[in-house]
Amino acid sequence: MKQHFSGVLNGLVGLVLALQVMYPVHDASAMTASAQDVHEIADICMYSQRILKDYALIGMKVTYHDPAADLIKNTKVIDQYITNLKNRHLKKRLDDEIHELEGLWKKVKPKLLANPTQKHMAQLRREVEIFSRRCERLAEDLAEDSKIEGEHNMVLIAELGMNSQRLAAIYMMKAWGVADNNYYEEVQEIVDEYEKIYRTLMKASDKFVSPEIKTKLKATQKHFQVFEFMVASESGRFVPTMAEKNASKIFHKIRKILKLEQELIE
Repeated sequence: MKQHFSGVLNGLVGLVLALQVMYPVHDASAMTASAQDVHEIADICMYSQRILKDYALIGMKVTYHDPAADLIKNTKVIDQYITNLKNRHLKKRLDDEIHELEGLWKKVKPKLLANPTQKHMAQLRREVEIFSRRCERLAEDLAEDSKIEGEHNMVLIAELGMNSQRLAAIYMMKAWGVADNNYYEEVQEIVDEYEKIYRTLMKASDKFVSPEIKTKLKATQKHFQVFEFMVASESGRFVPTMAEKNASKIFHKIRKILKLEQELIE
């Protein structure tokens, strides 16, 4: 009987070890997401729409702010952030999401760096949208995993930045003659989402969104409203250089606000 029990026990131990090889336990020593992780994924979300805008500017041969150089530089930023997140060795569920995001990025990056054409612009935009939405979801999941109070506000601030760049991207597409037929409806949807997030942040506790940050958000909101008016105009006249100037101003202001928010909640 003892020999039989010992044999069964040894068999079970062997099975457990085999299963561990096949399905390793990742979470036992997994890192918890940090505010820096959330900050970097938030940046990726914003950059994803910004580089789409640069692609259209290059296609239109607009050289203000050198969009070609910006696009190359910003794709490298996304590369580095994804590498950073992979090297953190977070929970398996989060690692899987990061690898999925990386897979989407590897598909879209070569297309962004290729010679821009109107023919490929619409399809590229759809692929970037999938990447951006997946990025948003990962940002929310990292914020939740961090267990840091107020971390969700960092994601919301990044969504303001992403929507401002999304608005710039579809405006550039419209100026280039490749916008969808529902351009104005989409503009309104983006503006409505931006305004909703802005109101949420302004109502947030000062503990998590400080008075200083709210003051800077108000100032950024004014720039956004000017930009919104330009993008929603039905005059038929397009000023890509001015749009790029406004979009970049908003982008850099929101990145500074993100840094302040990170310092506040850490």
